[in-house]
Amino acid sequence: MNRLNRLPGLLLVLALLLLPAAALAEDSAAWPALTAEGFLEEGEFIFEGPAEGLWRYCSPTLRIEIVRKQETEPQPLIWYEAEIFTQGEEEWRIVTAEPGRHLSYGTWPYLVAQRNQVVFGINNDYAQGRYPSKNRNVGLVIREGKILWAKTRTKVSNAFPPLDILAFLPGGGFQVFDFNEHAAQEYLDMGIQNIQCFGPWLLRDGEINTKGLKRVGKSNNPRTAIGQIEKGHYIAVVVEGRHKQSRGVTLTRLAEIMKERDCTLAFNLDGGTTSCMMFMGVQINTVGGSKNPGGSARRITELVSIGVSEAVPKTDK
Repeated sequence: MNRLNRLPGLLLVLALLLLPAAALAEDSAAWPALTAEGFLEEGEFIFEGPAEGLWRYCSPTLRIEIVRKQETEPQPLIWYEAEIFTQGEEEWRIVTAEPGRHLSYGTWPYLVAQRNQVVFGINNDYAQGRYPSKNRNVGLVIREGKILWAKTRTKVSNAFPPLDILAFLPGGGFQVFDFNEHAAQEYLDMGIQNIQCFGPWLLRDGEINTKGLKRVGKSNNPRTAIGQIEKGHYIAVVVEGRHKQSRGVTLTRLAEIMKERDCTLAFNLDGGTTSCMMFMGVQINTVGGSKNPGGSARRITELVSIGVSEAVPKTDK
């Protein structure tokens, strides 16, 4: 090939080198060719762009887009919205710090994610490590079809959390319940194998839980929520708080965020320094007030997760 024939290729390379970094990032973040349903025919697509506030993943059964959002008024606020689509047998799971053992011991969330090679994860409820116990009521605890704790409150309380229920439905999807709506065995009788107990539930049938939100969660704090638009289409949100760039939100504001994303149901999980969002084994949110290594969220025993990928670095730590 002579020099003149090589010139167009050289000019193309030069043009790419002269493109702004943002333009190059935008190009690398672009979705590849997807099926009519919005998934890959085969393989995986992964984009990690913390500088741009954008993370993407796609496989034949899972598509995720995480966007970092920010407000300055009425107060500084940073939050992460993950929109998640599934098809086939892809379902939400509760993965453990010690494989096969729920509530065994706590470790850093990124280690839980890496040990299980999960694509996406958020922190879970309050049943952690030494809890539940006689001195701390964490509500109903059901994991993999086993009742680990069957006691909850007997009446409405202003105590936080209210111990409402997020149920993982057979075949995929969620449903939310008041703390005293069903006994533990009744959930098993409905075919429900796993629940999260924290709350309050934020949305049900598209309506905000105004009655429940009047009692708790009125202060600005870091928060974690998960919601469902319909089966196979989900929204997960982690709000930063307790630092100058983000003050956190009330539970009412959190419910409004979930409703703005058209969720038909939504549920509040543990917050504060427990709030975290994991993507490909890495914590992507900042935890205000964290004194843990690398600014990690609090040690946990489990993650609510979806997707498994060999691209997530597996660790034996």
